[in-house]
Amino acid sequence: MTNTILAAWQNTPAVSGHTPEIWRALSQAVSELEGIVWADPRVTDDLTRAEGVRYLTRLIAGAIPMTMECWDVEYPTLFKFLSSRIQYGLPAADALYQWAPVHGDYVYRIKGRRGSAHMLDIETRVGHFAHIGDWQIYDRCGDFAVDDDGTIEIVLSHREQPGNWVKIPQGYGDIIFRQYFYDWATESPAEVIISRDHARYPAPPCTAESLALRSRLLLDWLRNLPDFFAEQVKSYYANPGNTMVFDEVSIGWAELRYGKMAYECAEDEALIIEVVPPKAEYWSVQLYSHYWDARDWALRQTSINGHQAVLDSEGVFRAVLSHRDPGVDNWLDLAGHVTGLLSARYFRAKTVPVPSVKRVKLADIAEYFSEHERSISAEQRSEQLRRRHESVIRRGCL
Repeated sequence: MTNTILAAWQNTPAVSGHTPEIWRALSQAVSELEGIVWADPRVTDDLTRAEGVRYLTRLIAGAIPMTMECWDVEYPTLFKFLSSRIQYGLPAADALYQWAPVHGDYVYRIKGRRGSAHMLDIETRVGHFAHIGDWQIYDRCGDFAVDDDGTIEIVLSHREQPGNWVKIPQGYGDIIFRQYFYDWATESPAEVIISRDHARYPAPPCTAESLALRSRLLLDWLRNLPDFFAEQVKSYYANPGNTMVFDEVSIGWAELRYGKMAYECAEDEALIIEVVPPKAEYWSVQLYSHYWDARDWALRQTSINGHQAVLDSEGVFRAVLSHRDPGVDNWLDLAGHVTGLLSARYFRAKTVPVPSVKRVKLADIAEYFSEHERSISAEQRSEQLRRRHESVIRRGCL
């Protein structure tokens, strides 16, 4: 990394590793994050505050690799930046997310085995995720030719290339490599690497300037992302509770429509959601915390996609959100969280049907679901969740 890279952020204050000022600024930025939890009037219970602390640690843990460690456009790697343990910004339980920095002066290749994920997509963006307000989409592609033996090669460059090509910005940018899984039990992830054409090894050593830049990116991340995510969460509360509306998300996947709902459900209650799913390449519903990170989808059933969903004879998806297992297939486990967020995703949907939501007493659930529909025993649920957890590990999403 050279002073050429530093010039990309010439409008930001200079930083140096020769003085403790950058460390003091980082420490101050971490300290100021407390307002995300303790200055939010909607955070009123100890569980939500404790989850807020975990959320902030996830943000910090996620920031360090993408700034201090992996920001190298000359020797990039595909970094798994979201998982069941490190997450923020509305992650999908069905997705494996990878990221890499790029620069338009270079040509990069992603190559290896395609795998069998339901959908694979590469999105290029301008700048760095730390500057999320200016982090604009540049190009994307989800349809790639694959060789008969399952191998794939994708070229990333500013100038057009033959074959599978995705355009990257003229200057500094990054890519998001998404794989969406529908059948968790059978689909396998891609086994690919990214490399820069004509790279020579060994890579040059770190310099004081390059580390100063990365420190500045870490500082910007801590100052920009938490407030940005908090603003996104406000849109869930802009509508009446237990009511879903559909919208777009600026950092989300192109062609994906997002359903947003802030829910409220007491320990002795249940929410019944009902919808005829759209004709779409993919759809899902998923539970999230007040901070826009996902509920535990590795060990509990907090998400259901279109492949996993059980529809009735008329093609209707009916699900129960409750704190205790009602024995129905389409159960979303609230696990004691009486408030939170529910999101839906429709990808390339021909229509955007909005689910209805009914709030009932859990004891009355038999009035809405037949005995046949409430046939899953505790042992069957345990086995179902065991297989779910194993599939998360197998797909590399833990």
